[in-house]
Amino acid sequence: MSFAKTVPFILIALLFIQCNENKTNKNLLNAPENWRGEVIEFPLEFAPSLQYSGIEYVRFAPGWGKEGNLDYFSYVFAWDLYNDPQLSTGKLESDIETYFDGLMSVVSGENQNSVPSFSRSKAFFEKVNDSVYIGKVLTHDAFTSKKAVSLNILVNYSFCKQQNNHFVVFMISPQGPEHQIWKTLKKINLEQDCLN
Repeated sequence: MSFAKTVPFILIALLFIQCNENKTNKNLLNAPENWRGEVIEFPLEFAPSLQYSGIEYVRFAPGWGKEGNLDYFSYVFAWDLYNDPQLSTGKLESDIETYFDGLMSVVSGENQNSVPSFSRSKAFFEKVNDSVYIGKVLTHDAFTSKKAVSLNILVNYSFCKQQNNHFVVFMISPQGPEHQIWKTLKKINLEQDCLN
């Protein structure tokens, strides 16, 4: 095969690979442009004991890391799961405690298996219906304030038969439910092609 014939083939192959990488790394949470995002694959490095397969999408409010801001520690994360999370109040409490304990241990530089220098997270949830849970997690802000923080959580669950995926969206803020930040949090939705 001549050089002139192989160059187009290589360019097409590289373009195909790049498009696939961009597709898998795309954050499917629609949020305002100034909301920073992350995409993380399961198992989560900071919480490997969460036995899920899938992807986590995260969007952070602009003032997320600034204590005293109205949108401090306000963010949304969504789990796009390939296996059924079998949600219940007890399962959510356990998962969220594991999630935040692992996250804060990693951020603070502590060994996840050792006794942390801060109190372990404690979560509480109530079931509103089969798709909605409300709750709270008492945890530690290892990122900025290095203090205890109480976070309100709204959870929305949906199942997409077309993709056979389970979506769990967590909206989080220390602000009360009447605060304006919740209007913004509730507008952040998961971009999914699903016809149930």
